[in-house]
Amino acid sequence: PPGPLLICDWAEDLGLDGSTQQLGITVEPGPTKVMKTAAATGHSLVSSGHVGADILHVPAGSGFAPHTHPGDHLLFVLAGTGTIAVAGEIVRTRPGQVYMVQGAVTHAVGAVTDHMILSVGAPHRRLDSPDRQELTAYAALLGELGEITCRLCDIRATSGEELTAKGCTHSPHRFG
Repeated sequence: PPGPLLICDWAEDLGLDGSTQQLGITVEPGPTKVMKTAAATGHSLVSSGHVGADILHVPAGSGFAPHTHPGDHLLFVLAGTGTIAVAGEIVRTRPGQVYMVQGAVTHAVGAVTDHMILSVGAPHRRLDSPDRQELTAYAALLGELGEITCRLCDIRATSGEELTAKGCTHSPHRFG
């Protein structure tokens, strides 16, 4: 079992003179492929077995297909821009944001540019664990009226294919 304190360096402190606080984050693939994704990789940081943290790299144009997972996640956007789709909406994400993802609610995460995310979850599952996420049908992303709206494109549709046909490039149906 881990000791009473786990510390992991995950970014470089660029505020060397003490006048500013700034983290240096390298936007590059990690050594471990994230299970049930086509292109996401990551670095495992720390885990007690119950709660843990990972850095995720999601290449531009790729993402996490609609899914659920055990427990909830806090996702801190470190670099790049992306999207999160949930409850009938696709919204932009950017560095400096944190969002809570309820594990039981179907959601999808995409990358507009190469995207770096610090993921903190409980219970924690390894990046390569087959039970880190459970893929779901795209229809579970639709809102109460059976539609999904891309807030980046201001396009509404009843399916991912329809969003794409109308010119949206952010639909997570491409990630499956």
